[in-house]
Amino acid sequence: KLANGGLLADTPGFNQPHLLGVTTRDLGKCFPEIEARLEANGGKCEFKNCIHVHEPGCVVRGDWERYPMYVDLYDQIKLNETQALRTGSQKQEREGDVRMKSLKGGKAKAEPRLNRKKHRRTSRKLSKQQFKQAIKEEEDWDTY
Repeated sequence: KLANGGLLADTPGFNQPHLLGVTTRDLGKCFPEIEARLEANGGKCEFKNCIHVHEPGCVVRGDWERYPMYVDLYDQIKLNETQALRTGSQKQEREGDVRMKSLKGGKAKAEPRLNRKKHRRTSRKLSKQQFKQAIKEEEDWDTY
């Protein structure tokens, strides 16, 4: 825990923030600085669908410490959303993608999408059938 109340995470392989399942609309909720600036302005931004990046006169845009990180994350999420729309049905065939699972109360949870049958182990029944077939084939070879 840091002196200012923040938390520091040190995990192997974690070298860049990545917000799984966060959309461009939800990104602003991940930054308390944005919420504070909106509250100071009566809870609303200058524009109805403001993304706080390009709009002139936006109350959120400015010189707060993590604003460059917000813009970078917004660009990455926007790029991911654009690629997901472009690839469409191909998304099911790639491993490493996520699918959104509906939860109670209208909430959604991101789950990893795995290639079908790639991670399944062979069933006991199929193993026994294959073993019996191999023995039968070996016996057939012995009779010739």
